[in-house]
Amino acid sequence: MVLQRWQSVFLLIAAIAMGVYAFSTIATTTVAGATSEVTMLGGSYMWGFMVVSLLCSLLAVLTIFKYRTLKPQRRLCIMGGAITAFLLASVLILVNGMESDALTLGWSNMLPIVAVIMDLLAYRGISNDIKILSSYDRIR
Repeated sequence: MVLQRWQSVFLLIAAIAMGVYAFSTIATTTVAGATSEVTMLGGSYMWGFMVVSLLCSLLAVLTIFKYRTLKPQRRLCIMGGAITAFLLASVLILVNGMESDALTLGWSNMLPIVAVIMDLLAYRGISNDIKILSSYDRIR
């Protein structure tokens, strides 16, 4: 039996989104008339966020290759989505805590949201595959 592996496409989109997020502008701040961009490459404390973002991307790629064992693949999807959501919340809390006259969030903050949605869609696809395979085992 051939299963449609749409969850691999969803996980690939999640990996690309988190890879792009690691190198994009998170916010633009204005302090005393001077405008500066906040990126993950910018400050010493932001390197940790960049590493976690790249690890989320790597986790999504590794999850694609766990297609032979569906239950661990499903757990990795949930873990990747949870880490991504925690990363976004941490970055936004840190950026909102910065002292600035004006703060503008960048478009790239939508990428982790896209990655979480893709992880959830992949989880749903894997769950459907498990359901299909267990129904075929009952027929035998």
